[in-house]
Amino acid sequence: MTTQPSHRLVLFAIVVLGIGLYTLDLYLPLGIGNGVLYGGLVVLSLALPDRITPILVASTCSVLALSDVFLGVTFPNVPLWMGLSNRLFSLTAIWFPVIYAFQRRKIEEALRSAHDELEVRVGERTRELALVNQALVEEIGERMETERSLRESESSLKVSQEELQHSREELRALAGQLLTAQEEERRRIARDLHDDVNQRLAMLAMDLRRIEKGEVGDLAMIEGLVRSITRRLTTVSDDVRQMAYRFHPSILDDLGLVKAVRRLVDDFSTSAKIDAVYVHHDAVSPVPTDLATCVYRIAQESLNNVARHAQATEVEVELICDEEVITLSVRDNGVGFDAQQASQGLGRLGLLSMKERVRLVGGSLTVSTAPGRGTHLEVCVPLPGGAHV
Repeated sequence: MTTQPSHRLVLFAIVVLGIGLYTLDLYLPLGIGNGVLYGGLVVLSLALPDRITPILVASTCSVLALSDVFLGVTFPNVPLWMGLSNRLFSLTAIWFPVIYAFQRRKIEEALRSAHDELEVRVGERTRELALVNQALVEEIGERMETERSLRESESSLKVSQEELQHSREELRALAGQLLTAQEEERRRIARDLHDDVNQRLAMLAMDLRRIEKGEVGDLAMIEGLVRSITRRLTTVSDDVRQMAYRFHPSILDDLGLVKAVRRLVDDFSTSAKIDAVYVHHDAVSPVPTDLATCVYRIAQESLNNVARHAQATEVEVELICDEEVITLSVRDNGVGFDAQQASQGLGRLGLLSMKERVRLVGGSLTVSTAPGRGTHLEVCVPLPGGAHV
């Protein structure tokens, strides 16, 4: 790689100034001021794009500053340790710009990495929502085609008219609620990104500018602020990772259904401050991905409903995986609700989506509840092939 003229000029200036400072330093006894000026050479070297040159310049300046203790002019009867102590202050001025610049570059790289990862996650979530929307449109098209076929067959129209009307109403209700939920999810993601992650990143950038402009103060205050920035950046990274985990729990693919539900119950108990008991029986062999996803999402929706509506103090989750069926049971001691109103779909999108998930895998869902008596939800999902899990 060829060196640009401006970079060569900077190197030349560093060499000339370094020789001048060292020469001057040799004729000033205990010249602590000249030793500090070496820090200016280090700051000048930070204008170069590579990371090796500042370290080489700082090392050279350190050697020059220390060698002057032995080669330069000294006062008579002045002990050697006094000159060395003066030069230790010079070493602080020499190495502080290097440490600060490298720490700042590290933080900037971490911020860029978090931003890029966030953009990737948002893009993946957008594509998932587009696929769901496309599948919904295709399902609506299939239902409309079925309606046209039924209208052409007058002999069977009277028999299936009531069933068809009920199916159409459920489809419209489900489509409307899913579209509303989709928009709410997009707004929530945008709100989380703008009001939380983006604001915290802006505050981190402001603190970095304060350090850059020298508004912080002495070295101890700068180190404290850098540690604060590092902790807050770690928190932002954890929040982004949690956001991505809510979109798709990778633990379900890596460790299986039983451990994924355990993690879900533990997180629920911690965030909702509700005592949760988890009882499980491991499967003999891995559960198929579609069935595991179905059971996991139902458990997730059930616990979310408990946290939002149940006002419960205790929750018991039981997951039994035997050779023929997966059984999930979620029981709470909360306020319960009117099961008749829920069956009519009055504001119970979560329950409706759980029924649809269970129906797609050929399972069954039972909800036992009453006002003031808590809620017990039980899901049974058959495994394909009987004994072949």
